[in-house]
Amino acid sequence: MRPDQILLILSLPLLLLWSGACTSGNGSGDKAPVSFTRSTQEFSAVRTYQIALGDVDGDGDLDAALSNMGPNDSQVLLNDGSGRFTDSGQQLTQQGHGVGLADLDGDADLDLFITCANYEYTSKIYLNDGTGAFENHTQELDDRTLSGNRVTLFDLEGDGDLDAAIAYYLVPDSIYLNDGQGYFTGAGRVMPEDVSVADLDGDGHDDLFIKEFGQGYRTLMNDGTGQFNDHWQASDPDVIRGHVAFGDFNQDGHLDAFITNGDQTDHYPISIMLGDGTGSFVDTGQELSVTTSARPSLGDLNGDGHLDAFVSNFGEPNEVWLGDGTGHFEDSGLRLSGEALNTGGALGDLDGDGDLDIFVATFVDGPNEIWFNESH
Repeated sequence: MRPDQILLILSLPLLLLWSGACTSGNGSGDKAPVSFTRSTQEFSAVRTYQIALGDVDGDGDLDAALSNMGPNDSQVLLNDGSGRFTDSGQQLTQQGHGVGLADLDGDADLDLFITCANYEYTSKIYLNDGTGAFENHTQELDDRTLSGNRVTLFDLEGDGDLDAAIAYYLVPDSIYLNDGQGYFTGAGRVMPEDVSVADLDGDGHDDLFIKEFGQGYRTLMNDGTGQFNDHWQASDPDVIRGHVAFGDFNQDGHLDAFITNGDQTDHYPISIMLGDGTGSFVDTGQELSVTTSARPSLGDLNGDGHLDAFVSNFGEPNEVWLGDGTGHFEDSGLRLSGEALNTGGALGDLDGDGDLDIFVATFVDGPNEIWFNESH
């Protein structure tokens, strides 16, 4: 499973708000409009840090796995096919932070990997029985004294199963190798602190895109065995905490990067870098909005065939940026939700109408929200 491949759209800066609806478009017909309506379903405020979407019960629609913090159990919500979700009643780990949803044991259904931010909880692995019922794996990872912020599932060694890279608070990321049956062993290898994973050169192996705080960016290329070699670097003193999403923005067949830099103390504009297919990138010079602990999610939101971006903000309204297929992004003018502390938005067709909806994770100051896409 890779944090690349996604989609996007275009539109213009006009904002209309009524009855929970957000619409953007210039009315000239030269760009596809984008419109979202907030679901009427009310969710409990459970301090969700991250949401993963996938069909966990095999009924053909997208369900949701929520990593919840504090005394709140992490959850599995089942979709009825119309975008209405019901809590499955499973009480998964508390103190959940990062969540990954993928087939970890090779039985063709989706399993769960949840990291825990509390220093007394280990990361948890839950195996799916194929019906959406998850059983706690008997193993205990050796990270009870660490705070796990997020997990990336990827095939490090090219052996056909998904390994895990866990990002920990204030210590280097660690790699855990999968034996193919969902049992993970520490590899004794660490990764730099802020790493994103994607196949940057198109050779079928997952490479590393690294943000070095106050210094810049660099890439490490995977030789197919899990060994990485330095390839490209670029200096940028404004690099701080933030997230990276990958997709082909200019339709040249290569992965590009949508990069946020901003936390609670320092804030810098979103930048767009175009990849050349070898693992090298060129900054386009675009400076989008200044963000706070933002997470971008990419997808074609208005159905024009170009990748767009939903950007969740921590304490600021969430944004929609529209791509024109050349690598340029324009602010749609949409501001979804208010000023809750949002920590991400998962994109997927939740109601089965063929377009991408948004399931927004809210950490503090409100419940999670679903926004249905009404664009086409």
